[in-house]
Amino acid sequence: MSARVERILQAQEMAGERLVNRIRLAYGLLGLAMAIAAAGINTPAANTVFLLQGALLVAMCGALHLVFRASRGRYLPWAKYATITFDITMVHLTVLAAARNHSGVIEYFHSFFPLVLVLWNLLSGLRYSVAACLYSAGYTALLSAVMLAAVVGMGLVPVSPTSIWGQNAINIADEAMRVVFVSASGLVAALLASIARRLIRRAEEESASRAALERQKARLSKYLGGELAEVVVGDGFNLEGERRQATILFTDIRNFTTLAQATGPEQTVKLLNDYFTEMVAIVFRYGGTLDKFLGDGLMAVYNAPFDQANAPLRAVLTALEMVAAVDRLNLVRTAPGDGAAAGEPGPLRIGAGIASGEVIAGNIGSAERMEYTVIGDAVNLAARLETLNRDLRTAIVISEETRRAVAPWIPVVPLPPSIKLKGMTGEHRLFAIDPSAVSPERLAALRDMVLQGTPAAPHGSPAAPEGPVVH
Repeated sequence: MSARVERILQAQEMAGERLVNRIRLAYGLLGLAMAIAAAGINTPAANTVFLLQGALLVAMCGALHLVFRASRGRYLPWAKYATITFDITMVHLTVLAAARNHSGVIEYFHSFFPLVLVLWNLLSGLRYSVAACLYSAGYTALLSAVMLAAVVGMGLVPVSPTSIWGQNAINIADEAMRVVFVSASGLVAALLASIARRLIRRAEEESASRAALERQKARLSKYLGGELAEVVVGDGFNLEGERRQATILFTDIRNFTTLAQATGPEQTVKLLNDYFTEMVAIVFRYGGTLDKFLGDGLMAVYNAPFDQANAPLRAVLTALEMVAAVDRLNLVRTAPGDGAAAGEPGPLRIGAGIASGEVIAGNIGSAERMEYTVIGDAVNLAARLETLNRDLRTAIVISEETRRAVAPWIPVVPLPPSIKLKGMTGEHRLFAIDPSAVSPERLAALRDMVLQGTPAAPHGSPAAPEGPVVH
């Protein structure tokens, strides 16, 4: 059992103890009222005992109330055994009043006092402690047996060898069965307490499980977005490593070093936060996985860790919307009264590199720290393509495999075959995408097609006019 569950059960036990104390007070006050009302039909000696019992119950309730207030928030393991002992003992002491009353000790056996024992045994279950319930049952059986033996031994009541009812005598076998069944109510309370403890334990386990899922979803939402993270947490996905066809997107701010040198650190951090807030929202909009931040850039993955339709097109639309978002940020930065300084560097420009191909996806890292990421030639290629934008003065460069996937919808410009990629061998057919060649209306139609399944006309059709393609 976890420490948290144990604390919850202890708190419930103390709450049950306080509830029993209120019931004890009500019972004591009712006993005093009944003793006073019935004073004329009992002997003075019996009345004295009845009044003393009621007064002791009320006094005990007051004392326990002070103890509980002084120890608020603390667990008192002894309380349940002390109060059960007191309650069961007080009921058995009724024999002292019965012995002094008109009918004698037979009143103790044939009146409502055995029912009161059943009540206190059942109330032991409010402590949520199986041990306390078993103690109540055992103590009831022991004290009842001792009292029966004492009454018979002292000859306070006639004993009949046969079962007898309605006369001033008892049969030992009948009374023994009475003791067993009265005490059995404590066993019933133990069963109820056990069920309650299991329910509390199960509820806590489910609560802990839900909390763990929420924490996992919160962590994943930083990479996948809220809705996708909820799907992943619910359905699960492979973290151990798998080969996947994926599309990789790298982006970077072109003039960030100059900007950071010309502005203070606070303004730079604020700008980056505003920038990344926009960029990450776009990645998540198209179902991308935010793999990592890279200084003033980021890496996003599509079709990993789960399958996605039109992954290359999702990546390209993400890059196009990023360019549009940066243009909007530039308008805000240069708006009059918005804090843009006269000597502030020029507008932000970003470059994006997109490549598609086979990757290895999974949890990668050390025993102390791991993260979900992808590795492979497509990742390296996308990173190299992103850096080309600086020299080529382009915004988006994509690989041949990506071009084949998006060609029906996105206009592209072939790049010279003489371009070499640093650190990579072989020839690569590369293509540039001019964001101005994709109108806002066309971008919206393609977004609806990808996200909502709405058909969009192919690139170049009369239904999808485009602006001029520039090199």
